[in-house]
This record gives sequence, structure tokens and C-alpha cells, in this order.
Amino acid sequence: MKQILIVITCLCSSFSYAQYPNDVVSEDAIIKALYDVISGPSTQNRDWDRFRNLFTKEARMMTVAIHKDSGKLIRTITPEQYIERNGKRLQEIGFIETELNRITESYGAVTHAFSTYKSDFTINGTPIKAQGINIIQLFKHVKRFYIVSVYWDGDSKLVMPKKYQGQ
Repeated sequence: MKQILIVITCLCSSFSYAQYPNDVVSEDAIIKALYDVISGPSTQNRDWDRFRNLFTKEARMMTVAIHKDSGKLIRTITPEQYIERNGKRLQEIGFIETELNRITESYGAVTHAFSTYKSDFTINGTPIKAQGINIIQLFKHVKRFYIVSVYWDGDSKLVMPKKYQGQ
């Protein structure tokens, strides 16, 4: 009889849980931390180690982008690529993103959150307001949560469905 050895690995963040324990204790805490860490006035540096701590090592971030020839497409990046591409820019424009409403469903260790948001920022002295939906998938591992993916559509020209608007 052959024996099969099953090895289960957690592709979890290598950052210290102890450094940011309150950010990952619940679904609410980790989603609040996600919005909090990317937001801030133009004078505020973002805590990118805190951001990294929220994600599994294999996490992905996907955005719906407008393509001139094919309408819309999906762009996929890692959290580290998000930092590289947006870190300086978020600070320059004074980016503030606020959750408006959330619909959450869970099963076992899996949570799926449909989180509507509004964004406020300034480009070339012009204040801009935007809205969209973040689809956030979480994994509960022992005593903490991890973000597995964030997938969003920030097309402010779309009409937000009433069920996602909240009160």
C-alpha cells in the first residue's frame, strides 16, 4: 500500500502579524484597514508594510480598465505592483477612499465582500469625486484574515444599483 503525504501550505504574508494585529482580526477590521491604508491627504506617506500585511503572498488585484479598441478589459497586478504603480501617485493627489456599503457572504474560511466606495482626490488643482465597487475575497486562517483578491470597477459613469447603495 502506498502512502500519500499531503502537505498543506499557507501562501500567507511574511509580514509580522504582531505588528498589525487589529487590522486582521475580523472581516470588518481587514476591509477597514484596506481603505484606511490607501487613503490620506497629499502630505501623508502611506504605510505600505501595513498594506502588505493584509494580503496572502499569492494575492491579486484586478481592475476593470477602459480600452479604446475593445471597450473594457481586466488588468491584474500583485499588491507589490500596486504599491510600485500607485504609491507615490496616491500621496500626490491626496486620495481618500471611503466605504459606503457592503454586502458580505461567508462559507467556512471563505468570505466574499461586495464593497461600494466613493473616492475624493485632486488632479492639477481640480477636485475629483468617483465611485465604484470593490469585490474583496478573504481567507480566514486560524486567528486572522487575509485578502486573497481585490477586483474593482471604478467607472463613475455607471449607475450604482440600489442594492449596493445602502441607506
